Amino acid sequence: MGNNNVCLGEIQNNVPRQGSPDTKWKREDLKSGSCVQTLIDKENNNFFKMVQCGPSTPYYRNEHSAQRWSQAIATLNYADDIQTTVNLLYNKPEFEELVLLGPPKQYRWATWKALLTNGKMQLSYEKYLEYMPIDVKNILKDIDRTLVNHALFKHENCGQEQLKRILCAISNALPGVGYCQGMNFVCALTLIVSGCDEHKTFQCFMQMLTNEKHLLCFNFCHDMPLHFFFTKLIHHLIRKKFPKLNLKNVNDSLWISKMILSLFIYVFKLDDCIRCWDYLMVRGMIRGIPELILGFIDVTQKQLEQFKEEDYGFNFQGHESSIIQFNVGELIYAAKQKHNIDRQLISRLATKMKKSKPSQLLDLLSHFENIQTYRKHVQFYMKTIFDLY
Repeated sequence: MGNNNVCLGEIQNNVPRQGSPDTKWKREDLKSGSCVQTLIDKENNNFFKMVQCGPSTPYYRNEHSAQRWSQAIATLNYADDIQTTVNLLYNKPEFEELVLLGPPKQYRWATWKALLTNGKMQLSYEKYLEYMPIDVKNILKDIDRTLVNHALFKHENCGQEQLKRILCAISNALPGVGYCQGMNFVCALTLIVSGCDEHKTFQCFMQMLTNEKHLLCFNFCHDMPLHFFFTKLIHHLIRKKFPKLNLKNVNDSLWISKMILSLFIYVFKLDDCIRCWDYLMVRGMIRGIPELILGFIDVTQKQLEQFKEEDYGFNFQGHESSIIQFNVGELIYAAKQKHNIDRQLISRLATKMKKSKPSQLLDLLSHFENIQTYRKHVQFYMKTIFDLY
């Protein structure tokens, strides 16, 4: 784990990597999806059921998702494959609303990819796999405990190997951040939904880390300034919107931190988590993560009001141990309709926070209200530190 919480001049550009030609992967190792059919045929016939839409709910009209998507697709003049269809829908004003309703499973990855990478420069995946990163031991240690109950990651030569390559490439591409625990879960879920397309998973994960809507690199770097910002923002809004919820003695590490750092993977069922990611792709991580957490509190408030401190520790150990009941469609509806965070609030809070604990992230977010200015600052930062644009 590196240190990204510094001034622009403190990290070298194009940091040289140590290694030898023997550490290179063969080109055939980089072919995407070679193991998928084997998994489907031999072990888990329901593999792609993991990426289906969340349950129907009257609260967000999710039961009309298929109909709405069919109606939208019927308006297209030409669409001969899924990606072309989504690319054409991407330019329609209702596209984001369609994604929030929940894409049909065959369209989900194409919609995520469009939202994350359309118009963005593609990075060379192979370039960042020329040498093993210096933190490869930490990557290997975490791969063995990543979504261990999912069929894809039971196979060392299939999902685990692909996950290892992507995380190594990420570490080499972002030397000021390197690999950090938590990246493995985010990357693993992206790989599952992509259908094991590791090239596209790398491109999309890089956008989550560096794009101005997301900036997850600050969630994983030293001191985790994005996590620090989220917790301050969430508690500010909890006090304002949920005055009956007493969290005075509840440590954030028991629940809020787990949702932030794993993007809900650690505490939600996988299909619910994927539906929440539909929301994150549309809203971006900076507003989407706190909005979803507030939406979760909204739909589980009566349950949480009965909790003692130890109940948080038990119910956020993982979704298998939790007794908390909620409907993911209702959660998304609450996040969108009741807890929409405006850009001015982000700017004001970041400006206030940086007076006592300055960081590069807070400098960037202080411009969040002005979209064009904010985007220029982020692009300058990424180009200066990581040479990605």
